Amino acid sequence: MPGTSRPSDRLPESLRPEPGRIRTIAHRGDSSSAPENTIPAFDAAVAAGSDLIEIDVRIASDGVPVIMHDRSALRTTGLDAEVALTSSTTLGIADAGSWFAAGFAGARVPTFDEVAEWGAAHPDVGWLVEFKGSWTAGQMAGPVATLRHHGMAGRTILQGFETETVEAARDVAPDLPRALLVHRPEHLHGLQDRLEELGAAGCNPIGQLPIEMPGLATQLREAGYSVYPWTLDEPDEWGAAGVAGVDGVITNRPGPFRTWHNLRWNPRPVELTA
Repeated sequence: MPGTSRPSDRLPESLRPEPGRIRTIAHRGDSSSAPENTIPAFDAAVAAGSDLIEIDVRIASDGVPVIMHDRSALRTTGLDAEVALTSSTTLGIADAGSWFAAGFAGARVPTFDEVAEWGAAHPDVGWLVEFKGSWTAGQMAGPVATLRHHGMAGRTILQGFETETVEAARDVAPDLPRALLVHRPEHLHGLQDRLEELGAAGCNPIGQLPIEMPGLATQLREAGYSVYPWTLDEPDEWGAAGVAGVDGVITNRPGPFRTWHNLRWNPRPVELTA
């Protein structure tokens, strides 16, 4: 009905669903071109024309939020230590680039504040911020304050797998849009009730769910939620997701995805010249 509010209306206007458009969401930055969750990966994501950058946030032992996907720092830094048991200072001096390529030696694990400062200097890109594990409202307050301080609140979506984490985001920042991540078919039971209770703007499923369950994206979209599946890196996956009715694709290959989107999914009309 005209004038009826939809969950996706909670998104900033620049991030709301648009017919015929699938937004490009760089997974951990452009992680096919640079080491994931580092400033070089974010630079590459902007160069690739990404609409949003997806990042992972964990809490170091000194209470400082840092950008790291895994519980352990081993895979991306060579430091055999749990993030939660390691200080942000120790993580910040580790080499987070050499594992990817020698040319990235010296890339660092950034703090959330450093990323927000970088984001403030790149106002045209949105953010999909995943809080790893279970977060309390008290823990969530710091990152939310950082987003506000750097002027990023109006282009950021907060998300998590754990209901209590999304609840904490709701309680601390009811004005900021939230999304729930789901990755198993059993998570779909009662999903819309959970989304409504959380006041979510979107639901972001593992990529196989909207492809293997073609009605899922349509069901969510008809209920008014945005849908960003993850992590889709091949043209056949992009096409299947597009047909399923998603609003964005979280991908490690934002550059190739944008090329595919422009040429194959939403081709531009050929302009006739004299």
